[in-house]
Amino acid sequence: MRKNKIILAGSGYVGDYLIDILVDNNRDEEIIELARSSKKRQKNVVRLSRDFDNNMIDLKCVDHGQIIYMAPPNNDGLKDIRVSNFIKNIRYYHIEKIIYISTSGVYGNCRGRLVDEKQKINPLTNRAKRRMDAEYQLTEYCEAEKINLIILRTPGIYGKGRLPIERIKAAEPVIRKEESRVTNLIHVEDLARVILSATYNNRLNMIEIINVSDGNSITSTEFYEAVCAVIGEKIKNYITYEEAKKVFTKKRLSFLNESRRLNTDKMFRLMPECIKYRDLKEGIMASIDSQT
Repeated sequence: MRKNKIILAGSGYVGDYLIDILVDNNRDEEIIELARSSKKRQKNVVRLSRDFDNNMIDLKCVDHGQIIYMAPPNNDGLKDIRVSNFIKNIRYYHIEKIIYISTSGVYGNCRGRLVDEKQKINPLTNRAKRRMDAEYQLTEYCEAEKINLIILRTPGIYGKGRLPIERIKAAEPVIRKEESRVTNLIHVEDLARVILSATYNNRLNMIEIINVSDGNSITSTEFYEAVCAVIGEKIKNYITYEEAKKVFTKKRLSFLNESRRLNTDKMFRLMPECIKYRDLKEGIMASIDSQT
């Protein structure tokens, strides 16, 4: 009997947590990690060096496997060339399922409205447009090949090493709460559980799109203030949106140009046990040990 095979394609920050859960579960599974960088892994994880920027990639290892695709798009253009290369090189193998980790940024600016998976996507940034392109490419491929595709539209991810503690201690400015845009978050451990739930769930539609978050809406300023409350600091410098446009990086500013609240009813219905950190304070406290 063939082992269940899970391939982590483009494994990085989230991949670390996926591997920890997979290994701890002690299932009789074959775990293969495809990444450019070298990182020490547990003995039962096969790590292969693969560069998705290459036109020709040896991907025989994906045969009869379930793929969790986490590689970020290339840094320029409107097309995700890495996904194109990946699809081209897996065409001749039997793929059981693909889980694609996308971004809620594909919805664009919804002016704070609640958006579900039926919302028409309208990305504003080139980064989100490349994610949209990846979704389209994978959908076209999976429909043609009759492969189960699950797209997880994910908001900002926080966790160990992903809290703005250094920015807070350096007294970097934060936009005034009344001008800060509403968004969503998810703890990295919760995201890993959602991904694996999607991997093991065989009752989903052939093509399934699922919004992912902790179920709460929050502004970026409220997030900073929540971190401050846990570490015993205070925001020292609040600025207006107009002032932020002069001092924030282009990437940081792009998040302030978008506002939306994710409807996660589908996620909670299909994956009811995955979100441990619905309380943001608990999620921050769980993240903080290795960062202070």
